[in-house]
Amino acid sequence: MIAEIVKREDLDRELEKIGTDRAAFDIFEWKSRMLLLKLYDISGKGANILKQEFIGAGGDVAVHRDVASWKKEKTDCLLIGTERTFRKVADKLKFEPFFGLTDVRETLIKFLERKSLPIFNIRNKEFDFNKHVFIMGILNTTPDSFSDGGRFNDIDRALKHAEEMLKEGADIIDVGGESTRPGAEKVPQDVEIERTAPVIAAIRKEFKDAVISIDTYKSEVAKKAIENGADIINDISGLRFDENMAPLAAKYDIPVVAMHIKGTPKNMQKNPHYDNAIKELLTYFAERIKALNNAGVEKIIIDPGIGFGKRLRDNLQIIKHLDAFTIFNLPILLGVSRKSFIGAVLDEPTDKRLVGTLAANMQGAQNGANILRVHDVKAHVEAVKMLEAIKNA
Repeated sequence: MIAEIVKREDLDRELEKIGTDRAAFDIFEWKSRMLLLKLYDISGKGANILKQEFIGAGGDVAVHRDVASWKKEKTDCLLIGTERTFRKVADKLKFEPFFGLTDVRETLIKFLERKSLPIFNIRNKEFDFNKHVFIMGILNTTPDSFSDGGRFNDIDRALKHAEEMLKEGADIIDVGGESTRPGAEKVPQDVEIERTAPVIAAIRKEFKDAVISIDTYKSEVAKKAIENGADIINDISGLRFDENMAPLAAKYDIPVVAMHIKGTPKNMQKNPHYDNAIKELLTYFAERIKALNNAGVEKIIIDPGIGFGKRLRDNLQIIKHLDAFTIFNLPILLGVSRKSFIGAVLDEPTDKRLVGTLAANMQGAQNGANILRVHDVKAHVEAVKMLEAIKNA
């Protein structure tokens, strides 16, 4: 009889059952960890050298069929091998600084030296993204949001809804004052401040330890929100639409959610197109993270922006391949709640999309999501509890 050990977290358990010396656990993990990494747009000559080095170290590299005959100037590469293989190749590349291989070596070393996800401490609450998937409850103070527009746009109703979500187990309350549904018009910042700041102040007064995020791409709105008790900036533009947003986040040393959007809410769904959505988003986040770090912003959460300038197939592929974004070693927020791509798959109206939302979010959580932004808090708290019980069994 033979059994395959598929999940990496099962390795230590199996070594323990066998009775292996604990001093050897790290060695076996190192030898058994198979890695598959994709590199984009590598020089054909560099790809040939990479392939030779990986084969020599016990691995391999998949390249375009015409690379060996020098007909292809650039190619994507799939690097295959154990962690031990990758480390051997990284050492060898020290002596081959040609055809972009210096950048490849730096990328490999950065990947191999990844640490665990960061831990944020906010309002007496520890957000350890290595251990738990957290729930962000949506509180729209807008008259026109696609799902709950007009339901919570006065302080009393907003405060009651925040209380309900906190009782149901929400870890974060996300307050927004401008609808970013497809085709939405921009709201003046004074109106957005009038909608959000008093609500945030009321939640902070009533629930002193509640963690609150402000959903805005305007720095003045974010500033007023922080002054009234907000703890996180959730910016659909990745802190790009307002040049003062990154300095503001750096000044207050506040966590930010940097989302990907193609276009603006007004035009983002007018025939969006990607040759390769995952590649484009990886490039975007690499650039945004570097820019934010250079601006002094260190506490970053990334959000692939489901529904923000994406086609149905883009949304589905992003969730399916969400683990591609774990390469950045940053928490990932996933926002799919009741969105139109779920309606397109299930042919259900907005208020009948809970099952589809749960399915998409649980797949996302399995693929690397650390925060789920949702309307239906209780259902997601219970779903995550069940998912984590199975995972930790």
